[in-house]
Amino acid sequence: MRNGAIALLALLAATSPLAAETSDAPASPAGAASDRGANISVAPLRLELDGAQTAETLRLRNPATRKIGVQVRIFAWDQVDGKDVYSPTTDVTVSPSIIQIKPGDTQVFRVVRTTQAGEAEKRYRVAIDQLPDPSLNRHGEFTPRLRFTLPLFVDRQTAQPAQLAWQVAGDKLMLDNAGGQTVRIAAVAMNDGTGEALPLDRSGLRYVMGSTSAEWTIGTGCPSGPIEIAALVDGEETRVQAQPNCG
Repeated sequence: MRNGAIALLALLAATSPLAAETSDAPASPAGAASDRGANISVAPLRLELDGAQTAETLRLRNPATRKIGVQVRIFAWDQVDGKDVYSPTTDVTVSPSIIQIKPGDTQVFRVVRTTQAGEAEKRYRVAIDQLPDPSLNRHGEFTPRLRFTLPLFVDRQTAQPAQLAWQVAGDKLMLDNAGGQTVRIAAVAMNDGTGEALPLDRSGLRYVMGSTSAEWTIGTGCPSGPIEIAALVDGEETRVQAQPNCG
């Protein structure tokens, strides 16, 4: 997916600096795309800066029949108690930050790190917001706008690899990452000893940073016997056997 592109449907813009969802996908769909909404292609869907590399490029294409204004910002990205936390940063800059993209044009943005290379992975989110177009305003009608965020990792290659440990305690499935690299977790599923699927909340795409943990609630409570955990970890299928601790 790093070099892929995705066509984005019209999205509702959230009021916070970044949408609460931090996946490599639109934050919240708001209906079909039209000339009044956004339909922009973004590539790549993930950025990395390692070693002596100081810059990367981000490309936005506007296939619509009208110009679209966009703002691109970068936020430091951390996780506290399993929740994503964002804050302003000057460690990485983007240029241009605000621009109008003409119909059919592709705009190239330059993402530049301003710090020296290190041995610890640093994480950021690149936020892309469609700017309001006053010419589209109609009395009593809301015009949907685009919001999209993608991950940016700096010095990932020099960080210690992820060290993952899965366990079930009570009605929680827990994943601890004792390593230094962030992992991308998707399609999490659990089966009991008979092969029956156990319901999990938030089983979609999530990131688990180094020295942090994530948890999922098991809808049926603590399983009574051995279970199998399946997930896509950085795109690779992983299966783990575990014995629940229901004490």
